[in-house]
Amino acid sequence: MDGIVGIYGHGDQALVNKAFLATGACQHRGKASTGLAIATGKGIYVHKGLGRIAEVIDYSIIRTFQDLAPVAAIANIGYTKKKTAEKINAEPIEIYPTGSSDYQIVITMDGYLVKDDDLRDELETDYSFQTGNKTEIIGALLHKYIAREGITFEAGERLLDRLHGRATFALTALVHDGKDVYMIALNDAKAFEPFCYATIDGTFVASSESCSHKRLGGSVDREYNGAEMTICSPNGNETKRLREETMMPDIFQGVYFGNVGSIFRGKEIFQIRRELGLELVDHYKSSKADIVIPNPESGWGVTVGIAEGLKKDLFPALIKLPQAVRTFQEGERTTRTKEVGLKFGGIDSLLKDKSIAMGDDSIVRGSVSEGGSVWVVYNAGAKFLEFWISYGPMVFPSFKEWDRGPECLHELAVQRAFKGDNPYDKTYNEINRTVAKLVGVDEVKYNLKERIEKVAGSGSFQALDTSYPIAEEFWPDWLKEEVDRYHRYQDK
Repeated sequence: MDGIVGIYGHGDQALVNKAFLATGACQHRGKASTGLAIATGKGIYVHKGLGRIAEVIDYSIIRTFQDLAPVAAIANIGYTKKKTAEKINAEPIEIYPTGSSDYQIVITMDGYLVKDDDLRDELETDYSFQTGNKTEIIGALLHKYIAREGITFEAGERLLDRLHGRATFALTALVHDGKDVYMIALNDAKAFEPFCYATIDGTFVASSESCSHKRLGGSVDREYNGAEMTICSPNGNETKRLREETMMPDIFQGVYFGNVGSIFRGKEIFQIRRELGLELVDHYKSSKADIVIPNPESGWGVTVGIAEGLKKDLFPALIKLPQAVRTFQEGERTTRTKEVGLKFGGIDSLLKDKSIAMGDDSIVRGSVSEGGSVWVVYNAGAKFLEFWISYGPMVFPSFKEWDRGPECLHELAVQRAFKGDNPYDKTYNEINRTVAKLVGVDEVKYNLKERIEKVAGSGSFQALDTSYPIAEEFWPDWLKEEVDRYHRYQDK
């Protein structure tokens, strides 16, 4: 998960500062690296490093880049692309053809490419790869098609055709043809990754989330449909949809990843989360709790809905501590457990001797029980804890985890809860009881997929029902076997 931005505006005297602010608004989407690239009449310049945006880009960088009279900028807030963060893998990334070329291209992307070895082998004769980042492979393909087709929608169509079924992406790229500056924005046909755009005071701004546009004093014009491409050029900006296909936006973006003030498929993310809480109460009807508390930060929205539906007091009894880090995409279990233990502090006066309803967005691996929020609540003296979950039981891993092998399946909380058995033919009551025992709470109350879909709309619920945006031909064999098993039980 990354946050990306692209800005195009001739004569905009604050263009670099706008790129900084728009990218900073997406800081929640990445912690490992930050990068900024600008394009001028003389070429493209990149500055990037490890850390959050304020640690990598300061006023002197903004002033220096603005003094170069840029026409466009792209930027990235990134999660690490390796187990160990490396500056070389930070984005944006410049593409280096081995031969002469009329085009200089720098690219950044939010998304994932499955099984890239064949593409890298195909391209390495014509391109000198500098990183282990999959974005560079997609950038080399984009360069290849622009070299053939020019800076055109046809080049975008070639890229979509080549990546169809094996990649999700929202990308921005700067292109310099030796004379003029162009910017490209393009997403995959499924529109899996969030991506939107607006024109604010004459400057075009594309971003992973609409909170970027709000930060610049504007509002989102529109979210990108699938396979939609914008070309910004000296002749103006044009947006065109290149392929008509059923879209599969990642519903988990609205449930967990997104900024509460951003728009997700036409709806404010906070309201999505609040309504998920109301749906939970409508389904389960009652609670033993004295008070309702959120598991901060992403648990706030659903907890507002739970408290509203139950007509019980809502208290911020858990505090996210300053040293907290986002642990969802931490692959090492022992590291994740330690990081979870640094996240929370509890307010004893609110929790002691109380029955608690705690709202959260999801249970992925069950790390909350390993020295995290559950431990803090009980340690503060709570006598009973219900765990209300806005998402459903996650029984399959994200496709972005597949490269870790079957471990990414077996470490999921629901899979661990039914170790030696399977969760696929179990009722919700059975899953709730068994996962509650696993994570160490008195009750778990998962949301139902149909209720989530009612609130957030249709899309990919990959972890709940294998609705992957990746074609089955690119699935690993161990997953195919597990999905076959899933369907055998579901069809009974």
